Formats: sequence, structure tokens, C-alpha cells
Amino acid sequence: MAVKNIAVTDTIETFRTTFNDMAANDFGDIANLSGSITSTNLVDAMNETISIATSTAGWTIEDSSSTQQLIGGGDILRVFGTSNEIEAVVSATDTLTIGLPSVVSITTSVTAPTVTGGTIQLTGNTITATDSTAISFASENLITTGTINAGAITGTSITGSGATHTLGTIQISGNTISSTDSSEIDFDDRVRATSFYTNTALGQFFESGGYPRIESNQTGGSGTFGNNLLIMDANLFINQSHAVVFEGDTADANTTTLYAVDPTGTNQLNLPDETGTIISTGSTDAITESMMANDSISSVEMKTLSTLQILNSSGTPLKTIHGAGV
Repeated sequence: MAVKNIAVTDTIETFRTTFNDMAANDFGDIANLSGSITSTNLVDAMNETISIATSTAGWTIEDSSSTQQLIGGGDILRVFGTSNEIEAVVSATDTLTIGLPSVVSITTSVTAPTVTGGTIQLTGNTITATDSTAISFASENLITTGTINAGAITGTSITGSGATHTLGTIQISGNTISSTDSSEIDFDDRVRATSFYTNTALGQFFESGGYPRIESNQTGGSGTFGNNLLIMDANLFINQSHAVVFEGDTADANTTTLYAVDPTGTNQLNLPDETGTIISTGSTDAITESMMANDSISSVEMKTLSTLQILNSSGTPLKTIHGAGV
């Protein structure tokens, strides 16, 4: 069917003959239209024909926006899924199944009152486990730029960004733990550490060789024992059945133990205001002449031996007494 065109320079006769030819040959004679068609113009007749065709051999598909597409006899409706989002499967007989794959990827967001994946449930801002009271992140890192509020946080390693981190009123900055509201930190349980140092490391409490040990790193003193001093502003009380053990100059198996015999009263031993050596009952040749005052037994009296014998009537000695002095 050729395109009919009437130029602006054509005559009325040309328009008449062209129009009649188009009506007779292109549109056809209305008298020849099937009696089942009730329309009286071409457009309505075509629409009526389509309606009749789709009602017997076709159908119309429509989406949520009311957009329609006619599916006529012999046409193919193709339904495509999107990888990792939706699947469309055609099966016998005349069945189209639309569902989600085992792995779903959503590029924007999912909105639902409650989302459950396995035993993990998301409701609002809350993540819970449907089968227990604990959620495990296995060996993965949990990273947040916000605040974590929890009754208890446990883990092999908890790492945060930045120089300072605060838990309640406890502040951690590098290797320093401090309190944000006071100058004191209270531990309600035992604290165990490899070593404890004083604030400038002059004192240290640690274990060595299977023994607890207190060590002083103080320097700058004078005299034989002027360094490594440990000052105690307290009375040292040694509990029952315990003693003070001295190693001496050599670290070996030999020691000197200072032990108090079970007292029967409140006894006191005073150390004199002098330099010297303490003499015990086990001392031998410990007393020298210089240790005796002028008004004590003189050296002459000590060096002269006098003997007193007590004899019986027959002249036999019953007792002999040796003494120093004349």
C-alpha cells in the first residue's frame, strides 16, 4: 500500500480522486466488513479485532505501573531473572516459577520488620540469635566508628582506632591506663602480672628462680650499702614460724637465718649506736682486748693463771678451781 500524498499545488480534482482511491483500495469497502465487527471506522475496527483475537488466542500482561503488553497467539513471553537476585524457571505443564537463588545480592537495601538469616535475626536496630544467647563472629574483626554498649565484651583481641579509648571511667592511652574521674583505680579481684614497677621504675616486684622478689634500683647513695635501698615506713611483723634469711655476699646454698624463739612476753632487743659485730653463744675467739674497757679485767690478770685446790684430811684434792689473776 503506497503512501498517498496531496501537494499544496494540487487541484481539488486531484484531491477528490486521490481520496476516493484511498477509501476504496486502502481502507476497503465497509460493505465487505464482517458482520461480527460492529465498529464503523478503521481504528475501532482494529481494536475490536485485537480484542477478539486476544480473547481466543492471546492475553495481556500488565505490571504494577499499569503498563500493558499484548501477548497474541504465536507470541513468546520471555521472563528473565537477574543474577544473584531472582530466578525464573519454566517447567511442565505451563508453569513459570519465580524465586530467589541460594545466594542473593541486593545492590541497594532490604526493608522488612524482621530479617532472619540462618539463626541470626535483625529487628530494627537489634541483632539477636534465635537459637542461643550468643552471636559468634569467629575469627573476623568487628570494626565500628561509633560506641559499643554491652553488659560484657570478651575477645582474644579488641582493637580500636585512635590514641585514647575509654571504658566507663577507665581510660587507655597507648600503654597507660588511668581514671577519668579520680587519681585511683580500684580492682575488686586479684591482679596478676609478670612484674610490677613503681612509677619511675625504682622499685620492682616480680618472680625469679621460683621465688617472689622485691628489688630496688635506687642509686646515688654513699657507703657500702648506700644503693638499692628499699625504705619501709612501717613496723615489719614476721608472722609465727617464719624467719628472716640472709644470703650474704655469695648466692649459694649457705644462708644465715634470724629466728625468734617463741616469746613468753613482749621482749625487745636494742641494737647499740655503734659499728661492730654481733656476738652470739656460738662465737669463738670473738672478744678482743680492744673490746674491754680500762676498768674491766686487765690483760695481766687475764694472762696470769691461779689455781685453788680443795683437799680432804688426807691431802687428796676434792676440787680444783682455775682462775685468772693473781
